[in-house]
Amino acid sequence: MDITPNDLVRRIARLERANRRMSWIAGAMALAALAAWSTGMVRAAAYEVVTGRLVLTDAAGGTRAILSVVDGFGPSLVIYGENGKAGAALAMPPEGPTLALYDQNGQLRVRLAALEATGPSLALNDAKRRPRLQFSITGGEVPSVMLLNETGQPVWRTP
Repeated sequence: MDITPNDLVRRIARLERANRRMSWIAGAMALAALAAWSTGMVRAAAYEVVTGRLVLTDAAGGTRAILSVVDGFGPSLVIYGENGKAGAALAMPPEGPTLALYDQNGQLRVRLAALEATGPSLALNDAKRRPRLQFSITGGEVPSVMLLNETGQPVWRTP
């Protein structure tokens, strides 16, 4: 059986391809094993996170959300827009939960609250943060709608 140099070159090329395939397979298996191991470690370690404040940032480093406990407001979540201004806030003060929505300039425009003393309410503000329209259910039973002027005085109300 005569082996020519071309036969040897083909055989070596075939062995090198097989070796590369085996290297890729071994690397993928090692990576999969590492991922499975690290996932198990993260789950075990992430059972509980204790912190006073959690700040979420975007890829550019801008603050996009803050979860914290604020004096007077209790636990709160503030979500920021791409412009860095507050877009929404959820707070749990002792009086009851409150949700606030802000415009693109960071001005409070909508406030939804379920306060124990006054009942649930929805307030719509103008561009200068002044309440102009308010819906509420006082005493848990009586619905009310109120239109307010620029100084906050009622100009129309039912009942």
